[in-house]
Amino acid sequence: MNAAVLVEPGRIEIHEVGQQRVGPDDVLIKTAYAGVCGSDLHAFRGKHPFRKPPVILGHELAGTVVEYGGNVTGFRPGDRVTVMPLLACGTCPLCRMGRANICHAKRVPGVGEWRGAFAEHSIAQSSITFRLGETTALETGVLAEPLAVGIHSVYRQARVAPGSRVIVLGAGPIGILTAMAARAAGAGAVVATDLVDFNLALARDLCGAATYNSGSAGWETALARDYPDRFDLAFLCSSAPVTVRQALAWTRRGGRIIVTGMFVEPVTLELTAVSLNELELVGSVVYDHEDFQKAVEWINAGRFPFRKLVTHILPLMEAQTALTLLADRKEGAVKILLRM
Repeated sequence: MNAAVLVEPGRIEIHEVGQQRVGPDDVLIKTAYAGVCGSDLHAFRGKHPFRKPPVILGHELAGTVVEYGGNVTGFRPGDRVTVMPLLACGTCPLCRMGRANICHAKRVPGVGEWRGAFAEHSIAQSSITFRLGETTALETGVLAEPLAVGIHSVYRQARVAPGSRVIVLGAGPIGILTAMAARAAGAGAVVATDLVDFNLALARDLCGAATYNSGSAGWETALARDYPDRFDLAFLCSSAPVTVRQALAWTRRGGRIIVTGMFVEPVTLELTAVSLNELELVGSVVYDHEDFQKAVEWINAGRFPFRKLVTHILPLMEAQTALTLLADRKEGAVKILLRM
């Protein structure tokens, strides 16, 4: 089968790779679409902490079941599915505490023998394979993974309460989906900031967020005028160092800052502001089974017009173009999918 292999930072090649064996607990999936994530971009740039060339990237996918192992029940060929790309050990203290998402021994695609999703077929254990609705478009089903990231951040780490004032710093796919999850959780005010007007327009369209272009003159003056009491919760959904200062400035005393973005370089943090304002600084990484199940349910139910987030669909053969497009962050490019 064909797969897009990151052979060195900045260069992806299409290689023919052999099909792996389907284990007794596995499901073989004919991949229809794979999403290009910001973490794939970090790997493309040579800055990902653990995905290193040569590697098949990708961990967001949707497709149809082709084959399954002898221990698998509940699936049949042709089922439309997506995959939660995380396998925790299930036995360590963190797993027993219900924190499987930060299990030290967890396995993820693109590390070790678990191949990434930028390939014509993918293998996943049935326990992390989720059925999509019969009418759910596969190009929408692939969004379950990034949506689950936003759901985990909003419902578990931020604990958004009805009426909360929320600011999302960075309106890429994760930021927009986080804003949507915050709206669903009952936030009273949802604000999104970004440098790209197209992304901000999507945030307004998809969940009614108030938006501010953080590259425009006077945007913080306007934000202070509109939200003089600042925000209960700030979501860092960008990896731009300047957003750390912005989060500290715009979170009210006693508020909470949730770090979802992957900061691949050290950043300066003014701890005096954290202590004097009694701010909570909370990390958020991926999701657990319940978060992912909720994401699939939302997508199957069409809770939001998720398909609008997908701006580009390119064939697998153009994986290099897809990563370059994401790296350039040109106007009009938000969620990019690869079609197998």
